[in-house]
Amino acid sequence: MKRFYVVTHGQAQHHLDHVVGGWFDSRLTAKGIEQARHLARFFPTLQLPERTAIYSSDLLRCRETAEIVADALGIETVFDEQLREMSFGSHEGMDQARHNGIMTPAAESPDGRMDHAICEGAETRRQFATRLADFVQGLDSELECAVIVTHGFAASFLISALQRVPVESMGFVSFKMSPGGVSELVEDDLFKNVTLTRLNIAVPVMGA
Repeated sequence: MKRFYVVTHGQAQHHLDHVVGGWFDSRLTAKGIEQARHLARFFPTLQLPERTAIYSSDLLRCRETAEIVADALGIETVFDEQLREMSFGSHEGMDQARHNGIMTPAAESPDGRMDHAICEGAETRRQFATRLADFVQGLDSELECAVIVTHGFAASFLISALQRVPVESMGFVSFKMSPGGVSELVEDDLFKNVTLTRLNIAVPVMGA
């Protein structure tokens, strides 16, 4: 049995500033740091197997989250740019309301959605989904468990990739994620099915 934990980074400054995230590199807020500390107290309670690895987006808000968790587990984090949020090109760091008013939403048809960029320089959904699927393909097959720290929108595509959903079928993929949330997937040894056992759980405050 293999386990995968998809973790969304804690609250970041761009959330409070109401600006577009993407590859815009904002830090965790004080609340985000506390959310990461909750994660650091939570994961040791799961009795993770010996062959456990921690992976993280290389953007600062994920790095800070992952390093706090990794310190608690005594595992070195592997940073990977494939786990970054979708790039919003020229709109990164832009006022969110302005972005919402001038971006071009994707078409309703699956074909139109996959190759659409919502603004200049933005990734298409196909490009975004492909790099997350590539990350999953590159995971060490000998691992028993992977803790993967990523971003809110990226987490939906990562979960789908872990369940072997083809990129071409990710046109309408979306799960509701919150800062500091954890989703668990389990791959069974016999059929190799990957079951989403917990989605975006709020990590309990240890000792509360």
